[in-house]
Amino acid sequence: MPEGEFEGKVSVITCDMTGTVQQYAADAEELFGWPRDRVIGRMSVAAFHLPKNVPTLVPRLLREAVEKGKFEEEVRLQRRDGSTFPALLTVRPMVEGGTQVGFMGYTKPLAPPTKPPVARLWLASLRAPFLIASIVPALVGALLAWQIHGAFDLRLFLAALGGLAAIHTGANMLNDAWDFRSGNDLEVRHLNPFAGGSRVLIRGVIDPRAHLAVSMSFLVLGSFVGVLLALEVGWPLLLIGGLGVLIAYSYVGPPLRLAHHGLGEIAVGIDFGPVSLLGMYFVLTGTFDPAAVLVSLAFGLFVTGILWINEVPDIPADSAVGKRTLVVRLGVPKATKVFAGLVAAGYVLIVMAVALMVLTPWALVALLALPLALKPVRGLRKAGADPHALIPSNAGMILATLITGVLLLVGLALASLLPL
Repeated sequence: MPEGEFEGKVSVITCDMTGTVQQYAADAEELFGWPRDRVIGRMSVAAFHLPKNVPTLVPRLLREAVEKGKFEEEVRLQRRDGSTFPALLTVRPMVEGGTQVGFMGYTKPLAPPTKPPVARLWLASLRAPFLIASIVPALVGALLAWQIHGAFDLRLFLAALGGLAAIHTGANMLNDAWDFRSGNDLEVRHLNPFAGGSRVLIRGVIDPRAHLAVSMSFLVLGSFVGVLLALEVGWPLLLIGGLGVLIAYSYVGPPLRLAHHGLGEIAVGIDFGPVSLLGMYFVLTGTFDPAAVLVSLAFGLFVTGILWINEVPDIPADSAVGKRTLVVRLGVPKATKVFAGLVAAGYVLIVMAVALMVLTPWALVALLALPLALKPVRGLRKAGADPHALIPSNAGMILATLITGVLLLVGLALASLLPL
């Protein structure tokens, strides 16, 4: 679209009180790139905003529109292909019979859009921040190996960590690949950054076949590293790694589609607890110990907790495509109780390992993270299924898992320096 022509366009978009688009008029299709049949009754108006602005700008503009009768400000908006443009946005409340029924937004672009951020979308498809779910348990496994057996080999450690990261990245991308093909991504109407996957494929910029090929390449690379390590440290690693790869592919991949049958949460707990931690531990020690097993189960529960609370905003989308996760099956009230139990059980396992005298008492330092872990529990009880109100709790569970891992690493390091 020529520069002057783009700047001459305007859009009129209305939504109900939940933010779901009801009217997509004037030049909205040309400005935002989304076809009308994908938008009306299916998308949230938040989808036209930059993700970073959803928790801050969007609530503010809605509040000001109600309190002042009009919100008007220059903002940066986002097109379907990920490109952005500055615009003058005017939002007013819509009232019928004395009751507010929604909002009307009028968009006037001030400059042509940027180029589609292809590289950034590929980077987003990796979902790299979620790698902490596998890397933190692996680091704990490595320090446990050092604290219990004095065993550490930098070459084996780096190889195992790299292979694990490759498998996890492949799993992240495959999750998006299959959710795109099943139509799950199109059913996600919220912009909670911790739920719903990366959703990069629905933007139409990345070729789904190329995306799937890259996903499988990561999985193959990680598997190759695992086979080489197994040839050096022993065949049990093949069993652990093979299980990890099977789960990584089959979480939503055919034919098992574990998440669709209510097995996804259990599978993820196994993959990012016992597989990640015990795999690293075995690579460095060639054996298994009760302490490593108990701690691996604890981290399996913490990572399951991350997935669990992240699935709550996706209940409508998952239900629409037959993805019957445990959270979908239980419903929000029961799922909230189970979430609290998962978090509590993780810390109980750490205490149990110390009480059984298989783990150093210094490990109890990890309990300092317990107040952080309680915040997402309270947050889920308060927010329920509200996807945007849940954002702090989604982030809080990731932070609690990370800090627990860091504190446990500190405790294990102190045990090596100051044995009790």
